[in-house]
Amino acid sequence: MSSPEDIREQLQRVLKSYILPREEAAYRRRILAAHLQSCVKDGSISSPLAVVQPSLGVSIPAEARGLHREYLKALNANISARAEYDKVNDEISRGSKTVSCGPSCRTAADSQALNPLEEHLVKIKLQRKQARLKTVEKHISLLAQKPAASPSFLDPDEIFANTRPLPSVPREVVEAISIDSSASRADLADLINRLEKQVLRAKLLLKSEEKLLNTVKARSTVRPETVTDAAKLAALNATRTDLINWMEAELGKVPGDDESGDEDSDNHSAQQQDPAGNPQLEEQLSTIRSKYTQYLSTRKRLLTLVSQPPTPASSLPPPTSTTSQPPTVVPPPPQQPVTYLLTPHLTTLFSLSRQQKGLITQKSHLNTTITRQLRETGQLLDHLAEESNLLITHPLPGATTSRRNNNKLPGVGSLSETVTDTHTKVKPWVYAAEEAKLATLEAVAEKIEEGQVSLEGSMGVLMGVEEMLGRKEEEGGQKEGWEREERDDSDIWLAEERSADQGKKGKKHVAKKEREVKSDELWAFLDGGLGG
Repeated sequence: MSSPEDIREQLQRVLKSYILPREEAAYRRRILAAHLQSCVKDGSISSPLAVVQPSLGVSIPAEARGLHREYLKALNANISARAEYDKVNDEISRGSKTVSCGPSCRTAADSQALNPLEEHLVKIKLQRKQARLKTVEKHISLLAQKPAASPSFLDPDEIFANTRPLPSVPREVVEAISIDSSASRADLADLINRLEKQVLRAKLLLKSEEKLLNTVKARSTVRPETVTDAAKLAALNATRTDLINWMEAELGKVPGDDESGDEDSDNHSAQQQDPAGNPQLEEQLSTIRSKYTQYLSTRKRLLTLVSQPPTPASSLPPPTSTTSQPPTVVPPPPQQPVTYLLTPHLTTLFSLSRQQKGLITQKSHLNTTITRQLRETGQLLDHLAEESNLLITHPLPGATTSRRNNNKLPGVGSLSETVTDTHTKVKPWVYAAEEAKLATLEAVAEKIEEGQVSLEGSMGVLMGVEEMLGRKEEEGGQKEGWEREERDDSDIWLAEERSADQGKKGKKHVAKKEREVKSDELWAFLDGGLGG
């Protein structure tokens, strides 16, 4: 139940548009009065239209226009509707009087006196009942808006949306107890229809096969009692051959852990196209070929031994007497069973099939792992491409902005397609990195040039300042001396002579230099006579 405060807030929100301040209400009344005055003009109204009698109609004058005419039409319609309502109400009240009256009813005067009171009580009861029904309807609608009323309230996907995912479990463990997640979302009606179609198709096939079997039985002249051992052996060999071929075909279709059979076949064909790239795979393939060749040769020998007729263990001795005795009929020896011949070969065949199945399973697992890693790398590259501005600043020429595998389900596709997709996603990054490197080098070169230009300007300014200070001639002399020393250093004999004379001329040169520096000072001309 809603609290009184909530009910009050709802009422205020609903009636907010109808409750106006006193000034605004007075302003609207004045506007309406002015509008009515403009419609009436100078004529006077015989009776106010707001308090018109229901029994009296309102005539619509010919000069009425616009809202005035529409209001008069609506008023006439209201009067006619009220009259019809009163008529129906009178009929209902008269019918209730005739039904309620009986042998034990009161007098007509008493009934006429009590009719208004009874009607009022009935009206109050109906109003209360209506209020209760409205309350029930309101709360039912409120309950329908609750989360528990939605069909997805107990949906496991929404319940476990924010929970930590379970650790990965091997497929062999989950395969026997788990149900495909897509089966829970399938439409039940669609599944029922498909099941009915499958049952009907199976019944039709069964009937057709029964008819065909009856036809073959009617046409066949061979009976099981008349079939020879050779025919049975030939049938057994044919059945065994078909069974072995079927086993080989099924072993080649072993699915992987997380991929479909089509993907395994694609991966198998993709790896068979380039077996030289993996020496381990090439070695395994050579081992499988040798074992399969050995299996075929063993099978041929086995079939040859089985097809040969059995030879008797001992031959009949030659007759020793020439008497005319009838020859003794020797019964043929019983045929020895060939089970001991077939058992080793069947054991070898089963071991080879298990090895082949293990190799195929290992290959599928490796393909699945590599494909998963490549898919995660592709997703990481897509995420980085969405967040990075490097690819947008330096796009690959001729590359399209739309991704090729957006409409592709995750996990579907061969290994070669996944590798190609990864190469395609890495190329824009390599190109963008090269372009960014070149752009950085160009910017650095431009900054260096700007620095050199600024440095040259600074050197010019410094040279001007030195010229103003009188240091240019001194530096020129120093530069000439340095150049002279460099030229002398290139000759060994001149360098030795200069080192010998350097000690003698050192003191004179220093004293002369000090005098030149003192004479070149900026304030030397003052000579202490600033105040004189």
